[in-house]
Amino acid sequence: MERLDEFLRSSDYVVIAAPHTPLTEKLFNLDLIKKMNSDAVLINIGRGAIVVLDDLVKALDQGLIAGAGLDVFEIEPLPETHPLWKMSDKVILTPHVAGYAPPIASRHLAFLMDNLQRFLNQLPLMNVVDKSRWF
Repeated sequence: MERLDEFLRSSDYVVIAAPHTPLTEKLFNLDLIKKMNSDAVLINIGRGAIVVLDDLVKALDQGLIAGAGLDVFEIEPLPETHPLWKMSDKVILTPHVAGYAPPIASRHLAFLMDNLQRFLNQLPLMNVVDKSRWF
């Protein structure tokens, strides 16, 4: 996080794949988006609460960034009247499916079965959630 401003200034594409935590909620507001290059594209495949949509619309209207690709939104589903729907020249909107691919379900099942075996054999579980960090 200490180098985020530097990263934003030097990136053509900024892809958000972060979890929703108290530290990331509304992180990408107008002030942070202004630190991006004017020809950069913001892509959010993480959590909708990370990007303030009204600020993103302002940034796009003002030409502060070139575009956005959003698979998640602050409000889901995105209301039909939201201004982002009318920005098809700058924005790609998808219905929260970025994480889907045909092999995903079988990988999830295999992971669950592995963790179940670990649990039954009193072995450490994989990907344990740290509730204090929210993930």
